[in-house]
Amino acid sequence: MISESDILNCFQHIVEDKEDNIVLVGSGDDAAVIKSQNKNLVHSLDISKIHTHFPNNSSPEDIAYRSVAVALSDLAAMGAKPSFITVGLTSNKKDLNWYEQFTKGIELIINEYQIKLVGGDITFGEINVCVNVFGYVDENILIRSNAKPGDNIYITGQLGRGRKGLMDWSNGKKSSFVQHYFCPKISFDKSKYISELASSCIDISDGLLKDLGSICKLSKVGAKIFYEDIPITNDIDDLSYGDDYELCFTCPKIYKEKFNKKDFFLIGKITQGKNIELIKDNISVDLKKNGWDSFE
Repeated sequence: MISESDILNCFQHIVEDKEDNIVLVGSGDDAAVIKSQNKNLVHSLDISKIHTHFPNNSSPEDIAYRSVAVALSDLAAMGAKPSFITVGLTSNKKDLNWYEQFTKGIELIINEYQIKLVGGDITFGEINVCVNVFGYVDENILIRSNAKPGDNIYITGQLGRGRKGLMDWSNGKKSSFVQHYFCPKISFDKSKYISELASSCIDISDGLLKDLGSICKLSKVGAKIFYEDIPITNDIDDLSYGDDYELCFTCPKIYKEKFNKKDFFLIGKITQGKNIELIKDNISVDLKKNGWDSFE
């Protein structure tokens, strides 16, 4: 069966080893980093598709907000400050009110994060939203490939809220989890703080196991994490679910005191191996599923 990773690998040879004085970070991280005259420009793109990334009968306002939010999360993972976006919309709706509500969602999130919508495109077809996000970062660029054995592993918030929100929404239940699923809040303040100390970082969009696995793969290291130390929403005990949009990052042990706050959760450490080991009740757990894959 074909997977999302299989398809992405088809493109990899085109962008490998293309970093130069202009492209500081290329493909493989959450976003690219482009050097401009005075600042480093950071760019990422996300595509959100009906049935796959949001339910069929989602409101247009929620579709718009969520589509932009998940794209902005990639900038936070790089330690960047967002600046402007473009939005490409494919829709088969013929009711102007639907587009007015969609625009309301865009307006809500760009005002919240004080960014600008600078362009976009629209075409007819099944609902699909393509969001380009741009921001700037200083010399403290967060990447996935710099974790070292002995580094501590942290996450910035509770996991499982996105999954719980989708479950509640599907069952017709209103809850704060539903709000989190459709309108996840992106932690740019935490990202800025982390960028000054962390060795690697990724946003948790595809599930902790898969996203931490990306750090391990690119850093050529392994990880040991402890289930009891991971803040997880009630009713959710599977670390392969995505839609959390918290940050997972690694940091040298010498900075441990810098993260002794309620906003940061120490969940494990980087190891010499190549695999992720999950310890639950002092027993190593067999990991059967890593995380979200759009093609599964």
